[in-house]
This record gives sequence, structure tokens and C-alpha cells, in this order.
Amino acid sequence: MIKESHKLPVGKFLGQIEPFKTKGLPNKCIIHKKIPGCGATTLEIEFPRNSIIVEPNKPVIIGKCIKYNGKRRKHKVILGVYEGVEAADIKRYVENRKGHKKILTTPEGFTKIKEALGELMYRDYFILFDECEKAIQDIDFRKDVINPIDDFFDFHHKAFISATPIIPTDPRFSDFKLVTIEPDYDFSEEICVLTTNNVAYQLKLLLDALEESKQLENRKCFIFLKATGRMERLINRLGIEKDTSVFCSEKSAKELRLNGIEKVYSAINDKFTKINFLTNRFFSAVDIDYTMYRCNPIIIMLSDVISVEHTVIDPSTESIQICGRFRKPEEEDIVVLKDIYHISNYSSRLTNFTKEEIDAILNDKKGLHDFVTKFTPKSDRVYMNAFIKEILELNGFNAFLRDSGKLNHFMVDNFIYKERVKGYYQTSTSLIEQYRLTEHFKVTESSQFYRYELTDEQMAEISEKTKSVTVDEFVSERVRYLLNEYKDNDFAQVVNLASLRFSYPDRMAVIDSFGLKNAEQHDYNIARIKQKQEEAKGLKRLLPILAFIKREFAVGVGYTSHEIEAILTKGIAETGLSDLKPNVQLLREAAQLSERKNIRKDENGNWIKGYEVLEFLHDF
Repeated sequence: MIKESHKLPVGKFLGQIEPFKTKGLPNKCIIHKKIPGCGATTLEIEFPRNSIIVEPNKPVIIGKCIKYNGKRRKHKVILGVYEGVEAADIKRYVENRKGHKKILTTPEGFTKIKEALGELMYRDYFILFDECEKAIQDIDFRKDVINPIDDFFDFHHKAFISATPIIPTDPRFSDFKLVTIEPDYDFSEEICVLTTNNVAYQLKLLLDALEESKQLENRKCFIFLKATGRMERLINRLGIEKDTSVFCSEKSAKELRLNGIEKVYSAINDKFTKINFLTNRFFSAVDIDYTMYRCNPIIIMLSDVISVEHTVIDPSTESIQICGRFRKPEEEDIVVLKDIYHISNYSSRLTNFTKEEIDAILNDKKGLHDFVTKFTPKSDRVYMNAFIKEILELNGFNAFLRDSGKLNHFMVDNFIYKERVKGYYQTSTSLIEQYRLTEHFKVTESSQFYRYELTDEQMAEISEKTKSVTVDEFVSERVRYLLNEYKDNDFAQVVNLASLRFSYPDRMAVIDSFGLKNAEQHDYNIARIKQKQEEAKGLKRLLPILAFIKREFAVGVGYTSHEIEAILTKGIAETGLSDLKPNVQLLREAAQLSERKNIRKDENGNWIKGYEVLEFLHDF
């Protein structure tokens, strides 16, 4: 692949420098623009030629349409094509548009453009595949992301572009030129990478520190995480519902609202709150203009590979894109400063195949696939055809084939890419080391591994679906361990008990309300402590009758059942505890009694049976 580079001066956009100012984006190129927000998409939108720009997601298209079309419904400058926009709408736009046509589309929407424009589009339009790495990153869960790819090569004028391109192995790119836009200034940003074995607690400590330093009074926090379910649990655990907004897909937004999260949006807007969670549909391409965030943003990337493996974030692509979402203000005198964090756990259980191993795996799969398909006997028996189909599905090579039967190079590239990124999350230091290898980031000295006794792996095993009694036992065991292991280290005790209180607040509240010293007498057994607390509640209600008993009965004296009933009936009337029964059991609440025995003789010399008060159980 031929390589070419151009210098980008500080403060300049791509459309302000040659040759782009005069000639626009070059043809038959993969353009590596190095930094997000340098105006490449804007250049194509404003350059005097017809354009089709393929964007990875709907939000970026909506953002561009708002920017260029304003509130107008007719005579639009650009047309966004996504779900709900049909071929007829595209034809109408093309017919009515007096200037150059600018059509922005999702990969899935491209089919409708082809239907509307026909064969002429290959000659009359420049096609730009924006954030082109998404074609490789997303294809394993979004097959249609490469919908336009075959047509792409039929266009007379075309380009791939991104600040973080992954060069495809598709041989049709072999005669493309790699054009790099190289900033002539230091564009790296500082990042603090916090690896840990307890992601949620590490996030809590960071948010607490920001709150205590009053940074959140005039700044906003943007937390990027790929799993909405994990977002919901974090928001509830942190107790930050009132201060939090979530930006995600329409489907996820509905689910979150049903679960009590109110400030949920499917598009970027100016409704940012103190804390904001954003899913991966907002990792790239979307512009977050300064007019929306108006602060020095605090960016926190979260990866929890123990709970949700696909929350890995690639330092070489996704992290760069995330930090590039925040656009500079138009006013030159305003300087935006970012604080950037990445909090992540790790798992030594993650598999990580090398490219050579992947090549061998795919070669073996292809061999079996070719053998089975070549020698499959023709049969009208359903079970035989189902058996053959099952063999092919288990083999898995079909996933790497296009509908035409040809090799899907983007799926192969995806396999290689995903395995490489998993390798960054296998040890406590590998993610930090990977960040050190990127030219976009400077890893701060405060980046390190934080270890806690309560780990994500332990909590994954004791999930919300686990029986309540099992979770109680787990928390009790952890408290016993911590107080014994760190009996001579008060600081370690405080830190690790705090993580238990954060993760299991209800259960730790039982132990704390009883007192650690008192709980020790019951081996920190939560069920036993609850029982004692219930007994104490009952005892508190009985205090008036217990005091009466101590006043009216005497140690060493025996009482018949009739005498006991008579005395207690009087006490119940005095104290107003009318639900109590005046019997021996009530007396046992206040005093230790002997077994029923001979306590004295009557006037005829016969023994009378009753109970002797041995001692009182409570001091008042």
C-alpha cells in the first residue's frame, strides 16, 4: 500500500490546508486523520460535489442534520437516511435540491439510496466511509455494517476515513493509498489508568474524591460503558439517580425507564447532568459540541470483563474516539481541559489467540467445511439434512462467509482484532502497558493497580440470583476474614469493610447496627444477629412489665401458677399491655425459674407445687 502524509498545523482544520482545501478528500484512499475533530466530515459536506457519507450510527447523522438544516423541513442542505426514511424521500430530496447533494446514511440505509439513485450514483457521487474501523469492530454482532462494501468499490470516487482506522485485509484495498494527516504539534493527552479487582468500588472512590474536591460543582462527568444493564446496577448502587442522565439506544432507553431510570435519551442533546453514562453508540463519530457540555469534562471509561466481557475498550481506537467526542469551543479564548480515566478489572481466564493461531483455526474450520459441503450426499430424509446442517453450524466457518459463499474478510479481521484487545485485559498491568504504547496518551504516575479483598470474581459467583441465605453466609465469612486478617492494620480494615458496605449495604447494615464487637459473639452470622435484634425489639416493648415483675416478685421465693397469674394480671392492667397473657411463660421473660417443684406446705401439711424465682435476667 502506497503511503502519503500531510502536516496539520495547530488550530487548523483539514479544509483550511492544501491540497484538501482545493481538491477535497482524495480518491481511492484510506485516510488516517490521526486526531478526531479535525474537520474531515465537515470538509466533505461542504466541498462542491455530490456526496454519500456512510456513518456508523444514527445519532451522528441526526447531529449533522440539525447543524446544517436547522429547523427547516423543506429545502434541506443534507439528507439523513436511517430507519423511517424511504427511497421516495431520497428521490424527492435529489429532485428538489438545487446545490450539491449531500446524503448521510447508516450502513443499513444504503440499500434505499441505491434503490433511489440507481447506477448513476457510482459516477455522480463521492462515497466516504466514515469511522471505517467500525466495519471491522461491529460486524460480529451487526452483520449489515458492511452492507455498502461491495457497491463501495464500484464508485469512481471513494475513500475510507477515521482517526483510528484498522486496515482491512480485503484484497480489494491492495491498490488503495494510505494517507496520514500528521499533526505538527504534541496532541497527546494525559490519562490515569486504574486497574482493580473491584470496578464498582473503584468508581465510587473516584466519584467521592471528585465530590470532596468540589470538582463536580462546575464540571460534568461522562462515563463510557458498553453495557446498559451494568449502568443500571451502578446507578442504583451509587445512589446517583437524581444527578444522572443516560444516553443509549431507543430499545435500551425504554428498558431503563421501565426500571426507574428517568433521564434517558437516545440522542445527544443539551440535557447533560452532573453525571452522564454513554453507551458505545456514542463512542465515535458523534459530536458533543461545547454549547452542550460547557465545562472541563471529566471522562471515565469503564471496563468490567468479569461481569460483561464485551465491555473491553481498545486504547488504540475506542479510547481515542471517546476522548475526541468533545469538540472545542468556537471562541478561541476558551481552553477546554479534560481529566481522563480508565477503570478496569482483568481476567487471566480470557482466551487470547495470536494471528498465527487464528489462521490455523480458520484453516482447520475451512477444511472441514469444504469436505462436508463437497461430499454431502443428496438425501430427501429430513434427519440427514438436519444432521449435516448441525455439523456445519458446530464447525462455525459459515460465520466467516458472505452470502455469496466468498470469504468475509471483515469477519476474519474482527476475529483477529477482538482476540488482540482481549489480551490487554489478562493481567493487572497489561492495559496500562498498552496505553503507554499509544501516541495519543501519556499515562500518569498515579496509574496503578488497586486490590481489595472483596473482588468482582467473588461477587460474580454470588450474584443477585443466588439464594439469600448463601449471600448472607458469604458476607459473614468476608467480615470474619477481614477482621482476622487485618487485626493489626486498621487502615486495611476500614478500606475493605467500606467496600463490603458499598456492595452489600443491607446485610452490612445488620452487622453495623448490632456492632462489630457484639456481632463477633455470634460469629457475624447475619441470620442469628437478625434473630437477636428481633428479640431485642420485643424486649424493649416489654420493659414496663419486666420492671413490674422485678418489683413484685422476689428471688428465692416460690409462687404457684395461680399466684403468678394473679400478680401478672395486675401488672398487665397497670402497663396497658393487654395483648400479653398472665402465665408462667411471661414470667420467664424476666426471670430464671426453677422447674415445677414443691415450694411449701399448706395448712394441712400437704406440699404445694409451683416455681421458685432463681434470678432476674435484666438490669434496669
